[in-house]
Amino acid sequence: MTFLKKWYIYQKERFPVLIYGIYILAIVIGTFVICNITSFNAERKILMNNPYSYLMGAPTSHIIPWIKIIPMYIVAFLQFLMIRIIDEFKDYEEDCKYRPYRPVPRGLITLKELKILFIICVILQFGITLFVEPVSVMYLIGVWIFFALMSKSFFIKKFLDKHILIELILDELLMPILVVFLSRFITYVNPTSSFYSYINIGDILPFIIMTYIISCIVEIARKVRCKENEEKGVKTYTAVLGINKTIFILFMLETIVMILQLIILGKQYLLLILSSYVIVNIINWLFVMKKNKLFAKLTEISANLYILIAYFSLLLLL
Repeated sequence: MTFLKKWYIYQKERFPVLIYGIYILAIVIGTFVICNITSFNAERKILMNNPYSYLMGAPTSHIIPWIKIIPMYIVAFLQFLMIRIIDEFKDYEEDCKYRPYRPVPRGLITLKELKILFIICVILQFGITLFVEPVSVMYLIGVWIFFALMSKSFFIKKFLDKHILIELILDELLMPILVVFLSRFITYVNPTSSFYSYINIGDILPFIIMTYIISCIVEIARKVRCKENEEKGVKTYTAVLGINKTIFILFMLETIVMILQLIILGKQYLLLILSSYVIVNIINWLFVMKKNKLFAKLTEISANLYILIAYFSLLLLL
């Protein structure tokens, strides 16, 4: 088998580039938009309250460095790929025992090859960050520190194995940390003045919380199964908590996202926000009622579409 073909098969089975690519793009665009809006509003507020604002120049239309989306996207994509690689190492023994059909246990890709790929990802992340926005390097190191703790299951693996929700709460903290790092890439520049503005994290807190909740939704939705599709040794939320409890948790998380959307976007988009919220929860309810393979899959798909709408709807703020 050729080098490219085996990696194509690996990504198809374990890290679908198109699916992950769209999800990561949504995160990056959402972060980019909210940070630029926040930064511009901060400048306007400063100028309005400054008696010498005429020396600084009036706030102009947004000068958005759209080109920064490219490095933001690359470093975010690499981070998600690194998560997949580390999971292959963490789950190797269990996969060999319960899921020998996966690419690594069956020998398609070796752990050594994944280790090399991981090192390449680290080098690229550091190099891109240093070149584009050197001030962000310290934030990248923060991402790596938390990621290292997560890869070791925070040194409480046995405890987390017995408490799936606590594991979820801890693991998904990586997302808001990653978003804070990405926000460092955004600097608002007013060409009529010497004004440079970096993002105040407190000003984008609702968005940061939303990214965390969305990350939890994605993780739960991808581990939703009907009873006949559960596999021995595979820890899904429906297997551990049952379908009813799992869907109730999804409902609560999606409700929080809906509220945060209203806070961020405003009441003028109430119809759009409520429409997507109602549709996704109708599908959730149907899965609870039917408990079959079709609605299990629809629950996963609808949850993913819901979070994509949540992210891409931020473009309405421009």
